[in-house]
Amino acid sequence: MSRRSPKRFLGVSSGDSSGDPPVIDVLTSLNELALVVRGGFDQRAAEQIAHTAKIVLDARAVAVTSDTEVLASVGQETNGWDPAVREQTSAVVDRRRVKRPTVYQLSTGRGEAEVAAAPLLFEDVVIGTVHVMADVGGSKVGALDQFARLVASQLQLAELEQSRAYAAEAELKALRAQISPHFVHNSLTAIAGLVNTDPVMARDLIVTFAEFLRASFRTQTDLTTVAEELRLVEAYLELEQARFGNRFDVSLNIAPEALPVRLPFLSIQPLVENAIRHGLEARAGKGQLRIVAVNAGPEIAISVADDGVGIDPLQLERALGGGDSASHVGILAVDTRLRSTFGNEYGLTIETGKNAGTEITIRLPKYHPG
Repeated sequence: MSRRSPKRFLGVSSGDSSGDPPVIDVLTSLNELALVVRGGFDQRAAEQIAHTAKIVLDARAVAVTSDTEVLASVGQETNGWDPAVREQTSAVVDRRRVKRPTVYQLSTGRGEAEVAAAPLLFEDVVIGTVHVMADVGGSKVGALDQFARLVASQLQLAELEQSRAYAAEAELKALRAQISPHFVHNSLTAIAGLVNTDPVMARDLIVTFAEFLRASFRTQTDLTTVAEELRLVEAYLELEQARFGNRFDVSLNIAPEALPVRLPFLSIQPLVENAIRHGLEARAGKGQLRIVAVNAGPEIAISVADDGVGIDPLQLERALGGGDSASHVGILAVDTRLRSTFGNEYGLTIETGKNAGTEITIRLPKYHPG
């Protein structure tokens, strides 16, 4: 039986007989690299790229640059090589040597060394370079090319995450804009109608209204808990029931396991508002609104259901596709923010139809690092 060669990853042997770094060190370094680079390409990221490249590629020295300057270098032979690194970086940027790494010779205290310089690309634009020094004849050009592509992919993910964060912030602003004209007017009208007939209740509702606005327009956009979100929902419902009287009943059934689970701020309240505005308000007779949170293993499921007039599926599809900015903007915003926070598998699930009521369900992971 023939002996199989050890598998190699980015030019690194899975065994230790070759003198290459152990696989566990490589994987640990790559994991740390992914975490740092996902924050964007800056000084800290450059230092991590250099450190990881030295381990992964078993290099004598590594330098990482922007498109003009040396940002980081590691190894015992980096003193005095900045001018050469800058010169080669300029050549890569100006001549767009992006197909494969450029190899050049460098004189060191130990004699001649071979350096491979690979571009760091972002959307086909060179934003920096990685220079790896190896012994002459020991070039790691192929592995360096793979490593540079890996870094570029992490930079692309960082940009995607930042874009999703901006989208989530924009959706939160859209939710606040929605709350402002519609809900504020109706709440103040309902409170004004109680000033003479029930001044005590009017004063209580003013306090509730102020608390609701304070919570809704807070500047912090981090995750909140289901318990905090439900307190906001209860304040909202108190104000709405003052306006609608006994037009609908509300029932809440919340599993204790759901209360500490984290979710994006203003995720449940817009669904409750949608149920009232687009379901119960147009319903003839008294309606029912149910808010249920159940324990589902590693997740929880929160549903907001009404027995109102339902939503036209075609209109709902247009709204969720961004084609109808006027109706159901709250649903679209919540769906976008859930996906940007937890991933596409955590978007909203909606069951509805004309005159069939509506049930919207949110699934949330019980544990999330954000």
